[in-house]
Amino acid sequence: MPSEFLKSIKENKRIMIFMIYITYVNLIWLILTEDISFFIYTLFYLFNVLLFYSTYLLYENSLISSKIIRVSILFTLLIQFVFLLKSGLSFNTRNMLFFNNPNQLGYFAIAILNIYFILGVNQKIEDRGRLEIVQNILVYILSFILILFSSSKASIFSYILILMFILYIELIERVNSLKIFISAILALSLVTAFIVNFNTISNMAENTALFNRTEKIGTESDDSLAGRGYDRIIEYPKYLLFGAGEGDFKRFALSHHKGELHSTVANILFSYGLIGFIIFVSFFLNSKFYIKRVLFYMSPILLYGLSHNGIRSPLFWIALAISFKYSKKEERY
Repeated sequence: MPSEFLKSIKENKRIMIFMIYITYVNLIWLILTEDISFFIYTLFYLFNVLLFYSTYLLYENSLISSKIIRVSILFTLLIQFVFLLKSGLSFNTRNMLFFNNPNQLGYFAIAILNIYFILGVNQKIEDRGRLEIVQNILVYILSFILILFSSSKASIFSYILILMFILYIELIERVNSLKIFISAILALSLVTAFIVNFNTISNMAENTALFNRTEKIGTESDDSLAGRGYDRIIEYPKYLLFGAGEGDFKRFALSHHKGELHSTVANILFSYGLIGFIIFVSFFLNSKFYIKRVLFYMSPILLYGLSHNGIRSPLFWIALAISFKYSKKEERY
């Protein structure tokens, strides 16, 4: 197993190089500022990089069942839903359940759904049971409910993107007369129900936190690039080569947003400079993988990452590992 682990590192060595560079940058800033947060953020990356290699290794050697993982995702969503019911179904406020804030709940729903989607696309047809359709419907409905109650705008857009992928794959690439018939019936039923209950649905929607947040898109303080922290890239250009590290955010007093930068890609660019950013981008330039496929699998999470920083989430790195596994050129799917 150690040799297999080293092999997985060799196939994805850019990620280990990224980890080494992160450690170097944060260590320098830890010494200069004496702020322990740089060390804590580094530990997050270390854990996630090890998780990436472990996940890749498990799937590469068929030591884990995708079917079991997909069922586990359903049960995880069910647990969250039960807790949501217990806490009360209030549309007037943003829910966060087990998480620190509503955006984390929205990100969880998108990331776990993204993983479910990747595994489903690469699942062998003969492995699909009769209950597969019911399971898929439940997962997509439950994840949507969690997103709805989190009132996360970024999660909504990412969810729509995943649905578009599903519609393309299931209704175009794997089209047959039965799917067309079932889809037509479902679509007709939904449209009819919406028309009949339009006034009721409209009144309910207007009293939800998501509606209020959606209605105010472009007017809230965090809807601008400055509100997400992008402005510090311009305000503090001296960090753009080597990076400012992650921690001691009080250094960026000129930035409109005072906390960490709310963007996965922009955070990497500012925290680890052009050098770290180039290393990160090189993840997707590995000739051993079909990069277009990797980007296709990861695009919902990356879309969410334009307005939120999800790079420290273990689910991001699990999705990345699975994306690379199912995009490897030596194998056919």
